[in-house]
Amino acid sequence: MLHDKDDNQNIANTTRLFASLFGNTSGAVLTVSPASIILLGDHTHYNDGILISASIDRYWTFMIKKRKDYEINIASTESNKITNISLDKLDEESDNTYKMIRGLLKILKEENLIRFGFDCVVSSSVPDCIGLGSSAAHQVGFLNSLRKLFAIKIDDEKLLSFVRKNELNLIGKISNIAHHYTVQFAKKDKLFFIDLRTKEYKTISWTSGEHSLVICDSGKEIIEPQNICNERIEECEVGVKALRLYLWGIKNLRDIKVDFLYKHYHMLPKRIFDRVLYNVKERTRAQEAIKHLRKKSIINFGNTIVESHNNLAEDYELSNEHCDFLSKESQQIEGVYCSKIICCSPVRSTFHFVDQSKLDEYSVSIKKSFKNHFQNELKIYSVKLSGGVKHFPLKELEFSMQ
Repeated sequence: MLHDKDDNQNIANTTRLFASLFGNTSGAVLTVSPASIILLGDHTHYNDGILISASIDRYWTFMIKKRKDYEINIASTESNKITNISLDKLDEESDNTYKMIRGLLKILKEENLIRFGFDCVVSSSVPDCIGLGSSAAHQVGFLNSLRKLFAIKIDDEKLLSFVRKNELNLIGKISNIAHHYTVQFAKKDKLFFIDLRTKEYKTISWTSGEHSLVICDSGKEIIEPQNICNERIEECEVGVKALRLYLWGIKNLRDIKVDFLYKHYHMLPKRIFDRVLYNVKERTRAQEAIKHLRKKSIINFGNTIVESHNNLAEDYELSNEHCDFLSKESQQIEGVYCSKIICCSPVRSTFHFVDQSKLDEYSVSIKKSFKNHFQNELKIYSVKLSGGVKHFPLKELEFSMQ
């Protein structure tokens, strides 16, 4: 199988729980869906941004099987408790359990694409600190499972539009299409690029054997992170409305250039100017980063990520003492190419690209520094770049578990 030992175990646990709760797995569909991380382009997605992202080998796993009635039974490997949802009473239910799944089911029912119930076991190896990239994996994986199970005739673009619609209904404009596309279309050992104005996307070669992607989880929760992100969205919208007075016909900040913005510095309140400046610079950074990747200039690529973190902290005011400490301290350690906050996460967390040969030394050093400074333990996850959503034939699964 294509997963490490922990994820093999996660898949095995999902299968065993399904068998114990619902019986025979014959005819069931098994799907794994990777979480995603935005590397560059954070918070430009509501301005037709350009983003570079990666899917990682931390997954949501679904095992799902048809029923002949309208009943839907969902269980998680975390609790083993079965939650019952009636397909013909979705609008009457107010339970928030599996909120994202319920929202998707309502959309499928409205589209007349699902007519029968199913049994499902879901599990996850995705750290909470991944945030929106985990939510995207959850929804994209679930819809792919249903499409496969019921032979629903929708293409990938339509499927992802359902995820987008669901998130707009439930979390608003912080919904990031780049996460959805990354989860669906990513390729193993490659980075992912998407232009949200043109919907052009492609994968980019990456030296995955030489560099590790490391996630640092401080364990410090962020109070109402969605409210913070929505506030930034509103500030950018104010900036767009003001700039339209001086540049007719602009759709959003994608149409603004840095030199134009500086010429109109005194036309915007400083706070609004800073938010707009970050967005414009970040789009340019993402474009420059593509050039660095094509030239295989990892140092310059890393520098753009560091600049992005600093700009998020200074102009967008999204960083915090934990993430700033992890970023600055990591860059003092040999073998670290870049460090940056993970945006739209419920936990103060960062990601880092580290020389593979220095990974162990880095982990020991940053854990020690963090413990000395904050008197708390730091969680570290070393992850690999994964491919997109994948279905596993049960015969392959049974063979791998022997």
